[in-house]
Amino acid sequence: MASNNIYKIYEDSDFTAADSPITFDISGDLTTLADNGETQYGNSVNIQNNGNYDLQVEVSMDGSTFGDPQTLRSREVDNIVSGGVKSIKLTHLGDDTEYTVKAFSKSVGDVNLTPGSVNIRDIDDNTEPQDLLFAESLSQFTTAADTTASTTTTLEYDFTATTGHGIIVGDEILLIAADRSLRAYVTNVATDVITLDTPIDFVFPSGSIGLVINTNMAVDGSTTPRIFKVQAGATPILLRRIIMTITDQTSMDDAKFGGIPALSNGVIFRIVDSFQKSIFNFKTNGDFRQWGYDLDYADKAPAGFFGASSRITFGGKEKHGTILKLSGADELQIVVQDDLTDLDTFRISAQGNKFS
Repeated sequence: MASNNIYKIYEDSDFTAADSPITFDISGDLTTLADNGETQYGNSVNIQNNGNYDLQVEVSMDGSTFGDPQTLRSREVDNIVSGGVKSIKLTHLGDDTEYTVKAFSKSVGDVNLTPGSVNIRDIDDNTEPQDLLFAESLSQFTTAADTTASTTTTLEYDFTATTGHGIIVGDEILLIAADRSLRAYVTNVATDVITLDTPIDFVFPSGSIGLVINTNMAVDGSTTPRIFKVQAGATPILLRRIIMTITDQTSMDDAKFGGIPALSNGVIFRIVDSFQKSIFNFKTNGDFRQWGYDLDYADKAPAGFFGASSRITFGGKEKHGTILKLSGADELQIVVQDDLTDLDTFRISAQGNKFS
């Protein structure tokens, strides 16, 4: 007698768009305990989304007609008991994930949906948090030797640049390797030995590219637009929100941009990749409220500067319902098209994490 097949597992640790949709013929794969050849249903079906992104589930009780689709979110588990399931269809929803489907020809539990959870992963080269200031490049240099990485007990602040680097005290620089970067300010220059205000946590190889950058977007872009950007390294990054801050010596309100009059051309926020899109154009402080809702003003206390801050979140179904993914040569850009030099500071950062 043939062996009984009362339990069947379907799984994929890398469910991609090329694999989608996929349909599992549960009634064709299962037999009864008696193994008498009769057509069998999945009396118990366990569907697990083991990955970091949503997938879509459809269930068929007759093997051909599927019911309403259900979104199974990251880490969710759906248990169907005494359901008489003949087929299950899974569909990719834009980001690669992983799944396990277990089908039984015998009821083994109760009907329930276990809520998913926030993606929790150890910080490493593949999951490193990303807090990136939009920057424009002013000049370029290279490292003359491997940098020394800090340890748990020793902090390293110095690196050696190639002669002719042009770096001066007060410069903001960006060291770049294949998949790591470091933004810091220069506190001392001793010929070619450069001292930073932030510890060096990675061995940047000799010949690594460095940039002298500017992250203060209070510049004049009225004649030639000024482009500030963030990019990924070798590992893609997922960006979930941007945060804007402005300081000025003039009071602010929703009709101004910072403390200056409303802009004529505006500040553009855009993504440049295979899908190129100008997402926002900010001409007033109120535009930050319009597109992100979160906008706060800070008065002088009592001396100092007036301030404004805003946050625009992309991730989350109650927000944009999507995130911004950068890889390779992809860029997020802020384009300054007006004269903003009457502001004291204007910076925008992007936050997220690497993902592989």
